[in-house]
Amino acid sequence: MDNSIIIRDKFDFEVGYIIKSPCAKCLKKEETFPLCIDKCNLLDKIQTILAAGISCSKQN
Repeated sequence: MDNSIIIRDKFDFEVGYIIKSPCAKCLKKEETFPLCIDKCNLLDKIQTILAAGISCSKQN
């Protein structure tokens, strides 16, 4: 896992959202899912990108 600092300079509508799980077409899914989730580089990259977004939804 990359321990880099996340700079939050984009709103969530600029970052985007996921419409289909990246696990759906993963070749390793059948043999290791769900244990593979914590070690998946692709999911780590996606989470890092999404974490950089600032939510535009109303917060109470």
